[in-house]
Amino acid sequence: MRSIFMKAYVVMTLKQTLGNSILVLVVCTLILSCNTVKKNRKFNYFSGTEFYNYPLNVSGHFFGDVKYYETNEVDQMDEVSSVLAFYKLRDKDLLVYGKTTESPLYQLYVFFKKKKSKLKDKPSQVTTKLLVDDTSNNLVLYEKSNGIQSFFVAIKSIGKHKSNKSILQDGKSIVDSMEFSIHEKNTPNYMDIFNSYKNDDNYLFVMNKLDSAPISKDPKNEWTKFQLLTTILSFDTEYYRYKELIKKFESKRSIFFNDLLKDKKNSLLKREDNQKKEAVISMIAEASKNYKVLMLNEMHWKPEHRVFATSLLKPLKENGYTHLAIEALDKGQDSLINSRKFAIKTSGYYTREPFFSNFIREACALGFKIVGYDDFESINREETQAENLKHIIDRDSSAKVFVYAGIDHILEKGDSISTKRMAAFFKEKTGIDPLTIDQVEIVSDIPNELLFFESKIFLDVEKVNCNVDYFLINNIKPSFSEFSNLTEITISDLVLKEVEGQEVLMNFYDAKEYYKYSSRSIPIISRIKKVVGSKVIVDVPKGNFFLVIKNKENKELLLKDIGVN
Repeated sequence: MRSIFMKAYVVMTLKQTLGNSILVLVVCTLILSCNTVKKNRKFNYFSGTEFYNYPLNVSGHFFGDVKYYETNEVDQMDEVSSVLAFYKLRDKDLLVYGKTTESPLYQLYVFFKKKKSKLKDKPSQVTTKLLVDDTSNNLVLYEKSNGIQSFFVAIKSIGKHKSNKSILQDGKSIVDSMEFSIHEKNTPNYMDIFNSYKNDDNYLFVMNKLDSAPISKDPKNEWTKFQLLTTILSFDTEYYRYKELIKKFESKRSIFFNDLLKDKKNSLLKREDNQKKEAVISMIAEASKNYKVLMLNEMHWKPEHRVFATSLLKPLKENGYTHLAIEALDKGQDSLINSRKFAIKTSGYYTREPFFSNFIREACALGFKIVGYDDFESINREETQAENLKHIIDRDSSAKVFVYAGIDHILEKGDSISTKRMAAFFKEKTGIDPLTIDQVEIVSDIPNELLFFESKIFLDVEKVNCNVDYFLINNIKPSFSEFSNLTEITISDLVLKEVEGQEVLMNFYDAKEYYKYSSRSIPIISRIKKVVGSKVIVDVPKGNFFLVIKNKENKELLLKDIGVN
């Protein structure tokens, strides 16, 4: 990848659309410099197909199959360089660059220029015109101007085509949608921004997008941002910002439950059978023998819940459990996982987190059949989840199912259809009483790694929902050493000098998986590390990896095969 904006003299032949005349020009040196457009590129936001940039006060509408690149590194195309140079469109003016992922395939460039104007200058009537229709190079260029500001939309087909019909249509649609203002309907929110970038595996970049979003700091917005940030940063629980967010969120609840736990008769904290992880797993394994279905929940931003779920797989398998039902899978992905034996990026969102991915990988290795059971498009999601779980039992009466759900779905009682959760519907539809274990409701900073007890001891506490069989306090410290012993390695490269002192994201992919699935692969581990002395030091498990290092602007700094013995 190289920039198309280079210091060079070029001779250009350009077919003008007006009069079909031929113009031959010598184009002068392109000089790279910064202005407000280049500086404000980082404030580009995409909400589905909607685009807006608040500092520049511009907006537009793009097609849904465009992948956007956040750096100025775009493909080298001499014919594009020539056209852009002729119209004095430079790197400093480039606002958006992207490529379509579906037919018609093309590169998209959107430039924004603002001429120097005096206070008395007023915008004129907006005009749109086609500047270039080059059928030899399959290139079109449109301009939209109000006399003071201008958009230039350039589209270059990928591959050769007989005509420019499709790119002419798309270019016209895009340039017509561009506005020199942001309407109220385009006002961004954190959820829109998250959804726009959630398929990007550089969560350092996504965090930067959320942090720099021009959104008011009211309680509702801050709560949404907290949930999104903790979910994103749960990919690296050792990162200082993740720790700070969780500590702030749980501090009041921890104090409340700490006092409750100490006040309970024959304090739970003194129970010897709850002092070790192995003892808790043994108690749950023993209890599970008498049940056909075990339901365990998770908080979506706490990987320790997935670590504990993974530790239950072997004893449950030994007790005859056959299926692992996972809420977090996207529709139709379970059969692909059962064939492949591991998840990839398209399997779901939460399953991309390394500990969740490992949970699925271990389940497949032990012979569990993976089943997805969620449906966001149904009228009553809770009831549909229950029906989908019932189908497992209907198809195989000997099946024993480990259900891994989110937060409140495992509550066994509800006063009405609107308050009933999945577990309550499941009991009603099947007559099967599941063993329900909640590791979300109660948090405490007790020294115990795990604490397991019947929910009924909290029946007299108003703030505790006891509609489950057991509570589990999970204070496991997630570590990538769960996968294997870690080895400290140093990554040193001259390219890291340009980000000295900055944070970078390091994604370590299983080498075989990456070479087969590329960007659809899920990292075995992900870490945010600071570059010191043009190098980074990180602990990784043994194996053969493909390492991808990116910065917060989403620029690929290093791609490298790594072998750790």
